[in-house]
Amino acid sequence: MAADPTRRPLYLHRLLLLIPLIGLSLSQTSFAETVVNIPRENGALHQEFKNLMHEQISQFENGIGRINLPGKSGNKDCTANFYTHEDSTFLSIDIRANDTYKEFYIDHPTQSFKPILFQKLILSDDGVEIKVVKRRFTFSIKSNGETLTIHTKSKSKKDKTPSCTFQLVDVKLFEGETE
Repeated sequence: MAADPTRRPLYLHRLLLLIPLIGLSLSQTSFAETVVNIPRENGALHQEFKNLMHEQISQFENGIGRINLPGKSGNKDCTANFYTHEDSTFLSIDIRANDTYKEFYIDHPTQSFKPILFQKLILSDDGVEIKVVKRRFTFSIKSNGETLTIHTKSKSKKDKTPSCTFQLVDVKLFEGETE
């Protein structure tokens, strides 16, 4: 019995369609991520932030102080200040060239969890990220041990806040300073 000449091109066509799918699945496994939900309870997010910045925070005698990071947002200078103590961390970001300034608590013992949709810890090959999505505001803090990137975004169309990237070797620590 002779082979049907129309079946061979169909078989090759299906095989050619399968090759990109195999490549896509292999490339996705090389960038594996583990996503962990951070409980919506007081102190949980602050603890994850303290874990992320352990090397810097552990240098404070009582765990209280300001972490100052000079960095870049594109080609513009930006500065971040983390004011941390036992219960909470307050963050301020300043991009002078854009006249952009944001400040907010990463976690606070009296905050309400109603506006928080989710908060996650994302572990991937290229670093650790804390991501918080609220009804009107989102922020993420990502570090690979050498750099730290902060991204904020509000639901406002006027919000043009870009990401800021900081080299952790440039960190300045101020013992005992609070917001």
